[in-house]
This record gives sequence, C-alpha cells and structure tokens, in this order.
Amino acid sequence: MKAIRVTGVLAGPDESAEQVTQLWVGEHVEVRAREGDWLRVVAPAQWSSKDPVGYPGWVRADDLALDEESVVAIARTYLGTPYVWGGLTHDGIDCSGLVHAAFRAVGVEVPRDASDQAARCEPVALGNERPGDLWFFARDGAGTPITHVGFWTGPDTLLHAPDAGPRRYVVEEALPDERRPTLVAAGRF
Repeated sequence: MKAIRVTGVLAGPDESAEQVTQLWVGEHVEVRAREGDWLRVVAPAQWSSKDPVGYPGWVRADDLALDEESVVAIARTYLGTPYVWGGLTHDGIDCSGLVHAAFRAVGVEVPRDASDQAARCEPVALGNERPGDLWFFARDGAGTPITHVGFWTGPDTLLHAPDAGPRRYVVEEALPDERRPTLVAAGRF
C-alpha cells in the first residue's frame, strides 16, 4: 500500500498516540495488522532498529491506498484545488500538473505537459478505459494539438483541473457536454 497524503505514523492505534515518524505522499508501506480503522505498518524506506524491514507504527487506513489505486487516490486529494497555469501543488495546479504530480508521488515519471503525456503513454481504445487511465482533449478535435488532460475514473467520469467555465478548480464530474466533441484519445502509463 502507499500513502495518499503526508500522514503521521503513530506509536499506537489512537489519535492521541505519539507521532513517531511521517509518511510522504506515495511512500510504500507493508501492512502487518488491522485494528478497526487503523493499520499497523512498517515503512521500508525508513530503516530502523525497531524492525528489520523498516520503521513500524500505526496509520489510519483511509490515509493509504492499494498500489493500483494510488494514482487516482492521490489525484483526488487535489479536489477543490484552484486552477493555476503551471501549478503543481495543492495551492494551485493545472490539468497536466495534476497528472504529473499524482504519478510522480507514486514514483512514476511522466512528462509535464498534456501533449507530451499523450505522446508517451500507451494508447487505449475509447471505451476500454480503466480507473487511472487518461483522457486527452484537443480544442478542434482529432488532428489538432492536445490541450487538456484528465483522469478517467469511471464510465463517463473525469477527474481534472478545468481552465475554463464555471469551475476553475480540480473536480471529478460527468464528462461535460462541451468537452465531448474535443475528446480525442485515451492512454495509460
């Protein structure tokens, strides 16, 4: 499993327990036990004499995601983040920055710009997407440069950072009607 946000690792399965370390976004952990909403984990990237595998402790289960779900879970932590051209943080992010930041957090290097992302990912036939795949858009349809990207999260559902219209912040929504004619491709990293 991987951390989907910076999260405290606690000495015990209780909010009042002492914080013993923190996990970075995308940091891998091994789960050893579950107690209610808490998971006992070890963090292999943080060597410790406390456990030969890595630093041990407890984290809330909702701060972790299965590896195959990590990219979308991390992208969802940006919901409500304002659209900022060239942004890469929770203070402001653009569409390709959202894709870049979510993949980067789990250790997958992808290009920064939407057109480069489209050129580098594995093509997926529209209609055969799975969560975490990308939808690519071009203002004037097929044959023109890619101008927008977002995560496909389910049938007809897009997680993205729109730069126009009534929402200029990261949203997960049904594919807007005005974007349908500009959807030109899907891809997978």
